Amino acid sequence: MQSKYDVVVVGAGPAGSTAARVTASDGLKTLLIDRRKEIGSPVQCGEYLPTIREMRTMFPQCPRLQKIGRIPSQFITNSTNEMIVYSPRLKGYRFPLDSNIIDRKEYDQHLVDQAVDAGATLLLGHRARSMTSKNRVMVSSRNGTSSYTGEIIIGADGPNSIIARSLGLSYPDRPRQISQSLQFVIGDVPTDITQPMMFFGHQVAPGGYAWIIPKSLHSANVGFGLRSTYIQSKGSLSSYLRNLISNKRILDGKLNDGRIISRVSASIPVGGPLKRTYSANALLVGDAAGHVMASNGGGIPTALAGGSIAGQIASRHLEDGLPLRVYQDTWKQEFGTQLYSALAVLRIADVMMKTDSLTEVAMGLSGARYLEDVIKCRVPNPLSFGTPLLQLIMEML
Repeated sequence: MQSKYDVVVVGAGPAGSTAARVTASDGLKTLLIDRRKEIGSPVQCGEYLPTIREMRTMFPQCPRLQKIGRIPSQFITNSTNEMIVYSPRLKGYRFPLDSNIIDRKEYDQHLVDQAVDAGATLLLGHRARSMTSKNRVMVSSRNGTSSYTGEIIIGADGPNSIIARSLGLSYPDRPRQISQSLQFVIGDVPTDITQPMMFFGHQVAPGGYAWIIPKSLHSANVGFGLRSTYIQSKGSLSSYLRNLISNKRILDGKLNDGRIISRVSASIPVGGPLKRTYSANALLVGDAAGHVMASNGGGIPTALAGGSIAGQIASRHLEDGLPLRVYQDTWKQEFGTQLYSALAVLRIADVMMKTDSLTEVAMGLSGARYLEDVIKCRVPNPLSFGTPLLQLIMEML
C-alpha cells in the first residue's frame, strides 16, 4: 500500500468519516485509519440524538446540520418527545425534547461506507502512535509498525488523541476536564420505560449524571458519567452503575430482572473546545478537538458538522491555499456559541453540585423551564441578578 496521501484522517468515528468523505469526494487522495478492527464496536455512546427540528433550534448558525444530521430511518431504533430530569431526592422535571435513539454501530458503518464509496482508503486495526513534524503518522498493527504521510493530517482520534498530543494541544487538567463513563445495554426491560431520564446526585454520579435511555421496546442504555475529582468514596465505576440499577427508589427496581447484553466504558471531554484546533498542516475534529457539549456530553451533531467543515477547509487549503485557521473561525461561527454556553453551564453546575442539598435547591429554583435550557446547552435566559437562582450562584462563586 502506498504511504503518501493528500489527507490522512486518524479515527473513523462520525467526525473522521465525514471529513474523509468530503475530501475524497473532492478528488483528494484520502486515507482513513482506525485502531478498531470493527467499525462502531464497542459502542461508546448513549445513542441519543436530537431530531433535525431540535438541531435547528439548538444550532441556528449551522445550516449544514439540516442535511448531514439527518439520520436514515433504518438506523433509528426508537423515538421520544420528552425528557425527565431527576434531582437527588428524585423530584422529576419534565420538558419536551424530540429525539431519536440510533443504532450507533450500524450508523458509524454507514458513514464509513460513504467515505469509502467516495474514494477514501480504509485501514482498520491500525493504531496511531505518534505524528512527526513532517506530517508522518506512525501506526502499529498486527503486522508491525508502518507510517503514512499526508499533506494534511486530520486528528479525529477521540479524547485521548495522539494527534492532539503530538501537536501539544491536549487538555492540561484531565481529571477535571475528562469525564469517565460506563454504560450497560440491558435487555428484557419493562415496556413502560418509554422516556429518556437523567439522574443527578452524588449517590449515582458525582460531578456528572446518570441516564436511562429506551433503546427499543424491550432494551435500554443505562449509564453515567462522572469526574474523578468529585468522587469521595472508593467505589468502582461499576458499583455506581449497579447501585443505580438495583436502587428500589428509582423505577421501583424494574431494571433488576434485566439482562446485561453489553457493557462499555469511555472517556468524554467536558473541558470545552481546545484553545487551538489547527496547526500549519493539521486539524482536530470531534472529541479530539473538545467538540462535545460539556454540560451533557453530547457530541454527534458537532462531530458531523466539524468533520464537514474540516474536510472542506482541507480541500480548499490544498486547492487554493486557504489558511487552515479558517477551520477554527468557521466552527466557532457555526456551533462555537453552543460549546462555550455548555461549558458555562457546566461551570455553574460545578458550584451547584458540590452537595446534593445544594443541587436539590438549585434544581428546585430552576424548575423545568430553566432545566430545559441547561440540558439543551443554553445559558438560562433571562437571567438577572434579581432571580433567586442567580443570587445563589453569585454567593457561591
